[in-house]
Amino acid sequence: MAYDEFLMTVSETGGYEREDAARATEAVISTLGDRLPPETAEHLADQLPDPVAELIEGASSTPQNWGVGEFVHRVAEITGDTEEQAESHSRAVLTAVAGQVSGGELNKVISDLPSGYADLFGHPELT
Repeated sequence: MAYDEFLMTVSETGGYEREDAARATEAVISTLGDRLPPETAEHLADQLPDPVAELIEGASSTPQNWGVGEFVHRVAEITGDTEEQAESHSRAVLTAVAGQVSGGELNKVISDLPSGYADLFGHPELT
């Protein structure tokens, strides 16, 4: 999937204009990159379009230990939106990620995150 297709998926899922989809994608993916262990982030990046992959690869080399609430709060800080809006951004972007990567990779990513993240990826059954 090309970057434009990825953004179209985020736009359709979240009901965004392209510019807002790009802004949400940047905030959510860079925050996800800071949250994941480096090896998991690298493997995930391998399956995503280049601009999205670069956001994950440019993240912190020391993964943070945030739960879902703190993750959403960090996205809200980046976007300047409310936490409710940031949660919607997170769901739209991470659902697009889940549709882009293999099932095995999605399982690995979700297993490296605490309970609650699977729901943001649109797969609550994986918790």
